[in-house]
Amino acid sequence: MGLVAEVFGVYAAPGVFGISPVVVLRAEDGRILPIYIGISEAVAIHSALKNEIPPRPMTHDLLVEIIKRLGAKVEKVIIDDLVDNTFYARLILKRNDSEIEIDARPSDSIALAVRLGIPVYIDEKVLNEAYKDELPEDFVDFDQVI
Repeated sequence: MGLVAEVFGVYAAPGVFGISPVVVLRAEDGRILPIYIGISEAVAIHSALKNEIPPRPMTHDLLVEIIKRLGAKVEKVIIDDLVDNTFYARLILKRNDSEIEIDARPSDSIALAVRLGIPVYIDEKVLNEAYKDELPEDFVDFDQVI
């Protein structure tokens, strides 16, 4: 299944087209995994990490509510592949006695995990391919750019 990771934070990193949002995971062994994401997903993750509650449900809040009302529960997120610099993830849901696996973008999966307080796992192979020993110096806390 991989190593458990915490959502370390959301950052802005210099990129080809200016500043790019990055969600940073820190694996239980201390390695850092930066994943470049879209601005909407960055805001969704960042606001959930800060426990900010919007006046109306955002997309990920809506998805959480739909899953609950359908009688399912998200058990965990697994960042399980990296192909051509694109990360892949799976949501693992339980409904009754069945396990349901859903292919999902890591950013959406992480946004759900933060809202639900569920674990995020990183496959060892993915971590070995893309980890950093420490947070890159040019990453800026997302609070400073929004």
